[in-house]
Amino acid sequence: MKKFLTMKNVLIAIAFTVLLLILKDNLRFVWGIIMGIMSILTPFFLGFMIAYILNFPYKFLHDRAFKKMGAKHKFFLRFKKPLAIVITYLFAAAIVAALIVIVAPQIVNNISSLFDNMPVYYKTAVDYVSQFYDFINSNFGTHFTIDSTLQEAYNALTKALSSGDLSIFFGSTTKTVFETLWGVITGTASGLYNFFMSVIISVYFLASKEQLCRQLKRVTVAFVPIKYLPKVYEVVDITDTKCGRFLVGDILDSAFIGLLCFIVMSIAQLPYAPLISVLVGISNIIPFFGPFIGAIPSAFILLLIDPWYMILFVIIIFGIQQLDGNVIKPKIIGNQLGISSFWVLFSVVVGGALFGVPGFILGTPIYAVIYTLVGKNVRNRIDDKGKIAQEALDFEVLRYAQIAAEQKKLREEREHERREKNHERKEKLQKLIHFDAHKKDGEEEPEQEAPNDPTDTDKE
Repeated sequence: MKKFLTMKNVLIAIAFTVLLLILKDNLRFVWGIIMGIMSILTPFFLGFMIAYILNFPYKFLHDRAFKKMGAKHKFFLRFKKPLAIVITYLFAAAIVAALIVIVAPQIVNNISSLFDNMPVYYKTAVDYVSQFYDFINSNFGTHFTIDSTLQEAYNALTKALSSGDLSIFFGSTTKTVFETLWGVITGTASGLYNFFMSVIISVYFLASKEQLCRQLKRVTVAFVPIKYLPKVYEVVDITDTKCGRFLVGDILDSAFIGLLCFIVMSIAQLPYAPLISVLVGISNIIPFFGPFIGAIPSAFILLLIDPWYMILFVIIIFGIQQLDGNVIKPKIIGNQLGISSFWVLFSVVVGGALFGVPGFILGTPIYAVIYTLVGKNVRNRIDDKGKIAQEALDFEVLRYAQIAAEQKKLREEREHERREKNHERKEKLQKLIHFDAHKKDGEEEPEQEAPNDPTDTDKE
C-alpha cells in the first residue's frame, strides 16, 4: 500500500481526475473535436475498407495467377505487383460500371413509374385503411374515420410547405427549404469527395500494405510489453477472422441474394424487380433485421398494386432466405461468428443504437470478437480450477457440501505446501549464509560447547 501511495501516483491520480472534470464540463466541445477528426479521417477509413475487400482478388492474382511471372526472367518480376493491382481495380470498376449501365436505368424507370402511379397507390392505400377502420368500428364500437386522419396530415403538410418551415410537419428543429436543399447539395459533394479520395487512398493502402504492416508491427513491438504481444497478435488474428472475412463474405452473399431475387421475380413477372432486388440485396448486409428491412417496404409496394403480387413476393423471399441461411451463407462465410441468434440480435440492436448504420453492419462481427476473447478467458479460468469447477458446471449432479469440503481441503493442501516450501527455502538460505560466513573467515567451524548440566552444580 505504501509503495502504491507514492507522490508520483498521487499526482497522476489528481491530474486524471482534473482531466475528467474538464471533459465533463466541456463534453459538447470535446465531442465536436472528435467528430471533426473523424470527418477528416473518413476517406482513410473508407479507403482501408475498399483496400481490405479488394485484397482478396489481389492476392489471388498476385499469388496464383501471376505466380510464375518473373521466375525465368527477373526483369518481369517488378511488374508483378503493379499488374495485379491494375487488374484488380479494373475488375472492380467493370463491376460498378455494369451495375450503373444495366441496373441503374431500370431502377430509375422503376422509381419514375412508382411516382407516376402514386395517386393510384394512394387511393388503394386509403381504401385499405378505410376497410380496416370499418372493421375496427363495427367490432369494437370505436368511431375512427379516414377523412379526419387524412385531413390532419394534409393540413400539417400544406402548412409546412406554404411557410417553408419543415419543422411543423417533420419535427421540432427549424429548417427552411433553402437550408434543406443546401444540406443535400453539400452532403452530396462531401460524399463524392470522400468516395474519390477513398478510392485513391485504397490504391496506396493496397500497394504498400507490406510496408505499412511492417511499420505497425515495429511500433507495436517497441511500445507494447513483450508479455502482452501474444495477446495483441491473437486479437488481431481473431478480428481479421471474425470481422474482416465475415464482412467480405456478407457482401458477396448479399450480392448473390440480390441477383437471385431479381431472377426469380423476373420469372414470376413481378413489377419493380430491379428496384426491389437492389433493396433486398443491400439490406441483406445487415444481420438479423436486414431481410425484414428490405422485404417489408417491398411487400407494401406490391400490395398497393395487387395483393396477389405481395403474397407471391413473400413466398419468394421466404424461400430465398431459407436457402441463404441454410446453404448459401454457410458455404460463403462458414461459422465465422460462432454466436447464437440471441447475441446477434443483441449486437445489432446495441450497435445500431450507438453508431447508426455502421453499427448495424459491424456490430455483430465486432461483438463476435469480444465474445470469442471473453469465452476463451472463461474456459482457461475454468480449466485452472480443475475438477471442482467441472463438477460445478453440471447442475444435475451438483453436490454443494462435497464441493465446499473439497475446496477447503484443496486450500489447506496448497497452504501446507506453501509453508513447507517457504520453510525449505528459509533453511537453505540460512545454511548458505553460515557457509559463506565461515568460508570468508577461513576458519573451521568451531565445536559447540555442550550446555551446562544443572546436575553438575549439584554434585559440586
